[in-house]
Amino acid sequence: MVKDAGLGRARFLPKTEGNSRGGLAVCRAMIDDGVRARRNDVYIFFGLACGITWALDLPLALAWATNTTPPSYAMPMVGLGALGPSLGAFILAARRGELRDVFGRWRTPPIWIVLGLMLPMLVQLPATVIEVALGGHPAHWLYPPVRPEHFAALVMFPLGEEFGWRGFAYPRLAQRHGPVVGSLILGAVWGLWHLGMLFAPDPLRALPATTILVYMLDLALWSVVVAWMFERGSRSIAVAIAIHAGGHLDNISRAPETEVRLRILRILVLAVVAGFAAHSLTRAKDGGEVAPAS
Repeated sequence: MVKDAGLGRARFLPKTEGNSRGGLAVCRAMIDDGVRARRNDVYIFFGLACGITWALDLPLALAWATNTTPPSYAMPMVGLGALGPSLGAFILAARRGELRDVFGRWRTPPIWIVLGLMLPMLVQLPATVIEVALGGHPAHWLYPPVRPEHFAALVMFPLGEEFGWRGFAYPRLAQRHGPVVGSLILGAVWGLWHLGMLFAPDPLRALPATTILVYMLDLALWSVVVAWMFERGSRSIAVAIAIHAGGHLDNISRAPETEVRLRILRILVLAVVAGFAAHSLTRAKDGGEVAPAS
């Protein structure tokens, strides 16, 4: 198609083999550029999510580094830092015109939301049962929210994170690397993202390196489990939010660090569950049952 110089109207050139091949080449180039840009978006998202959150975590981190009392606004800023992934996803999705794909996928059978809320407890409880059978005495069977900040985290962290992790990043990583490898990559970044928050405020101190490593392994395994249920729940963001909220309804990160055997048992049970989830995801992918990227 060319522009008529005198009348300002479009007119079509006769269709020739050269025009056809040229048009196809242009279309392919445009598609390739769009795919590359979409793939790069997930890495830009990781930078935005971590950058926003770590910037807001900085006052608390500096207080630890300088061995001083954190300012009164430090902990509220850490709470706001929970919004980093969702804010990053909003920025990129708005730019791409994909807000509905990232923030609008809610439909799923209600049973998946109920199972999502119960999933962390169902995965963590068998380890406690085994610990008791071995003669152990766990401090608590469950770790529900009891303080105001626990209830605030129950709301803020699932909403602040999951639109980014599962709504934006996971579909892109799964499309490129498959659901298992994609969820493991996401789990690794998920763990790194939490580094700015891994301080114990009473008194302010950095958590031990082993605790941090176990925590990051835990998140990588959980990422595979969440991906499995996310796929089963038609990639509804409600399922991802429910699972994350369930982790705060039974938040074992508050368990005593001295319960070493129980911590190992929890990781082992989670690894078994993640193995089954990975197997199911692989079979679903091979059978074409994994949903395409939004």
